[in-house]
Amino acid sequence: MTVLPLSLMAQFAPEAGLSGSTAMHADSSAFVAWATGCTVERGLQQIGNEGIGFASYGKDADGIGKADNMVVSLGDGGVATLTFSSNIVNEAGPDFAVFENGFHSTPHVFLELAFVEVSSDGEHFFRFPAVSKVPADTQCGSFATMDASLIHNFAGKYEAFYGTPFDIDDIEDDAFLDKNNIAYVRLIDVVGNIDSEYATYDSEGNPVNDPWPTPFASSGFDLDAVGVIHDLAHHNGLNEIGHDALSVYPNPTSGSLTVCSRAGSLCEIYDLLGQKVNAFVLDAEKAIIDLGNWDVGIYFVRVANHDKVYVERIMKQ
Repeated sequence: MTVLPLSLMAQFAPEAGLSGSTAMHADSSAFVAWATGCTVERGLQQIGNEGIGFASYGKDADGIGKADNMVVSLGDGGVATLTFSSNIVNEAGPDFAVFENGFHSTPHVFLELAFVEVSSDGEHFFRFPAVSKVPADTQCGSFATMDASLIHNFAGKYEAFYGTPFDIDDIEDDAFLDKNNIAYVRLIDVVGNIDSEYATYDSEGNPVNDPWPTPFASSGFDLDAVGVIHDLAHHNGLNEIGHDALSVYPNPTSGSLTVCSRAGSLCEIYDLLGQKVNAFVLDAEKAIIDLGNWDVGIYFVRVANHDKVYVERIMKQ
């Protein structure tokens, strides 16, 4: 039996469509809003070669709205700063997700990565602790594929239309960061060059190796969208709804779940990928669902009655 060194062993969630993946489809009911503002500072098509110029594919506005595979390319070390109509808040589970336009190419997926930072004041930014277990002894070529299970907390971990989720709890508390009032999300392209002169490093001090060089107009991380899962508008709205409109308990649960709402309401349950896993009409004001055989993870209970829709997040343990 061949034993792989630790750096080559799968460490994290795998690519979209595989068991254990955290990829979130753009159609997931988890998303309550999308970025409404985007400012891009382009990087070079190829760091160290100024003669071929800067990345130029797409425009800033391609980074706003729902993920649609219309992207803006950052170039080597380029930066995109996103803003929102309602600030992001920190609740249980992931709070937002970033979409890129990776694609399948044997044996894995062509991915281009970016660091993710957040700020509540636009001055102090705090980076998610990203980790790369991709070996850095040989440079990933221009069209190399990457194993998503070796990557954690980088934007661009998943293919097009599948967002990489980020949980604000992963960032250490700081007096300059109001985790319940995130006004800015900043994406910084990972250059991907393992040469110490140009390399960028993960939170553990490892050089981050991703496809390089990409001397094209579409060089570097290609931003598609940032989807919001928790924001102030919906957080406040849910507080005002009260338990008479929708109540789910116990939460978290390892067995049954009780859903309480108006009789006649349509109840649907979705997983993180946006796939509907259950649907029924409440015959009475209370229904009990057996989740015993469901996969561990986060689900969303969506109840529609009359012209209103209510959503609650649940955790299956």
